[in-house]
Amino acid sequence: MGYHSSPPVTMLLTLFNVRLGWWLGNPGEAGQTTYGRSCPEFSVGPLLTEAFGFTDDEKRYVYLSDGGHFENLGLYEMVQRRCHVIVVSDASCDRQSGFSDLGNAIRKIRIDLGVEIELDVNSLRRKDGTDHSLWHHGIGAIRYDIVDPGAPQGLLIYLKPSLTGNEPADVLEYASYHPDFPHESTADQFFDESQFESYRKLGAHIVHEVFDETMSNPARKEGRFFEDLRAHWTSQSAQEDQSRPAPSVPR
Repeated sequence: MGYHSSPPVTMLLTLFNVRLGWWLGNPGEAGQTTYGRSCPEFSVGPLLTEAFGFTDDEKRYVYLSDGGHFENLGLYEMVQRRCHVIVVSDASCDRQSGFSDLGNAIRKIRIDLGVEIELDVNSLRRKDGTDHSLWHHGIGAIRYDIVDPGAPQGLLIYLKPSLTGNEPADVLEYASYHPDFPHESTADQFFDESQFESYRKLGAHIVHEVFDETMSNPARKEGRFFEDLRAHWTSQSAQEDQSRPAPSVPR
């Protein structure tokens, strides 16, 4: 179970076939003869390896799981690989705008890798007294230069299911009758047609909102899409800050 692994629990999960992964051929050097296989030819060995918690990445087969028991967004592995541009879609259930999965990822990355992630999520929080946030996303910096002086900073584009009020009419209609939308419990694994379409359309709307203006900008230079995207939303953020009323000073 990844970060929360426990030998007794691992044994019980294996014995009762409550398993969270799949055995596949190792894509590394150890799996040169097994990489193309969909499963082990002989299952007893891998089953015992799984039951006793001896799985690693050095055998002919590896036990592949979704990684959610360690870090749910996949951000940790991308930073570890020093990806320059990372797009994260955080679809976790987060009614209170606590950003627990994001916080968990940032914390682990700082502790294990020494890399800071600078990201302002205030524009994603619900406005007081409403179910709407200002934006659907945040643009952040991945500070590789803290570990390797002189290294270029990375770009983090963080997408979060939210409502800003300009969504299509059918999405807003669904939200009006389902107060938890778009953060309904992940225990609900049986979406009906309206529910599925509302989430699908909201996701498409968010992607268009974040990327379309930069994509359609005739002044955009070839090979500079993400730099232009960052510049566009940085200017939008500055304009929003200027439009906010100044806080009152108590006398």
